[in-house]
Parts: sequence; structure tokens; C-alpha cells
Amino acid sequence: MKLLSKESIIFYSILGAFAGFVVAPFIRSLLDFSFAIEIAITTAIILPMYYFAKKFFVNLKTKYFS
Repeated sequence: MKLLSKESIIFYSILGAFAGFVVAPFIRSLLDFSFAIEIAITTAIILPMYYFAKKFFVNLKTKYFS
């Protein structure tokens, strides 16, 4: 998946909206630390989520839509 292709931009926009409006607030609601520590922990969870989601959708695309 090329970084600036149409499907890549759509994929990362949807994933970013999901992470920003669903995942991050949920993770931060579970934590009771300072703001900086909450952001660091949330980032440590969301960044690998991007990696695995991209890997999953690339495999899905090559397996079923090629």
C-alpha cells in the first residue's frame, strides 16, 4: 500500500478517526495518571494498532481482492 495513494489516505483517515474518538478516550478513561503519562501509554497502544491493522488489511486485500 503506497503512502499517498487514495486507498491509503482513506484507510488511515478511518483508522485515525476510530483511534481518536473511540480507542483513545476509552484507554484514558481507564487510567488515573498525569496527562503526559496517559498520552504516552495511549500512544504505546495505538501505534502498534496501526501496524497490525495495516498488515491485516493488506493480507485481506491480497488474499480476496487480487
